[in-house]
This record gives sequence, C-alpha cells and structure tokens, in this order.
Amino acid sequence: MRTKLTLAAAALALASITACSQKTAEEKGAELATEKLDMAKGMGDALAKKGEAAGEAVVGGLGTVVKGIEKGAVKSGRRLASDDSVKAAGLQITKVQDAQVDPEKKTSHGLDVYVVADKDAQGKLKVQVFDALDQEVGRTSVDLKRAADEGKFINVPLEEQLNLSQISKVSFQFKPDEAVSTKK
Repeated sequence: MRTKLTLAAAALALASITACSQKTAEEKGAELATEKLDMAKGMGDALAKKGEAAGEAVVGGLGTVVKGIEKGAVKSGRRLASDDSVKAAGLQITKVQDAQVDPEKKTSHGLDVYVVADKDAQGKLKVQVFDALDQEVGRTSVDLKRAADEGKFINVPLEEQLNLSQISKVSFQFKPDEAVSTKK
C-alpha cells in the first residue's frame, strides 16, 4: 500500500509539473510582443534624450577623419626639389598643383607653382617633372619676377600629351637675369 501511495504521489507531482499553463499560445505571444514593444519604446526615449549628443559625436568624428584624409592626400602629393640656386635667390617653392586651364587668364595645361620671395628676384625658373620611376617626363623654363616679401602662383605650361596625374616629383632651378645677379 505504501508503494501505491508513493506511486500516486509521484504521478500527481508529475502531472502538476507537466501540466499546461492556462494561457493560450496567442496570449503568450501577445505578452512577448508587448514586452518587446516596451523595450523599443524605452530605446526610442533614450535616443530622443541623448540622440543630439550622439549625433554631434558622430559628425565630429567624421570631421576628424576627413581632415586626416586631406592631410594624407597632401602628404602623398608631389615631392618638391629645389637646388641651391633657388635658395640663393631668396625663393621658396611651397606648393604645386594642376593648373586650371583658362585662355582668358593665359593659363594653360601644366602646373601652378606657388613661389615666395624673401628678396627681389628676376630670372628664369627651370622646371623638370618626373614620374613615379623618377624618370623625367617634361621640362620647361618660365620667366619669374618677384618683389621682396611677395608670394604668388605662376603658371608652368607643359605639353598637352603629359598626363599631370603621373607627375610624382617636380624639380626647380633658378637662373637670375644678369642685371639682377650683379646688383646686390
């Protein structure tokens, strides 16, 4: 009898453990959906409160990335090389960029070169351009006249056949006019 009682108690315990809940699957689904919607509403409220600050942080970070890219592009640009004659004339070449062709302004296919003069300078600026293999791909000379403490771009025309994007190095030499070189 004790075994029957033990079996009956075990069966009753098993039935209560495995008994189905009184809720239908639809009610359970509604509860889960409500819980998820409440979570989404909470996230939306948090974003509304802190979204402006987060947006500012993201845009600020993007601005930093863009500035870094710009600096990297400038650093990876064309190498500039000037011989001693440029320095002796009190000249500095600080920037080289592709020229904007404009017949009205008398600029042509080539480079725009920014030249700063520490003292009066007049003469010929010889410009040589090289590709990535350091092979000369173009050369020309342009007249240059700068007053002391003056900085301006000059247009350096190059042959139309030259693809400007292939220029990796630009070299400069300066030969002063006789009248200027004897006057000191």
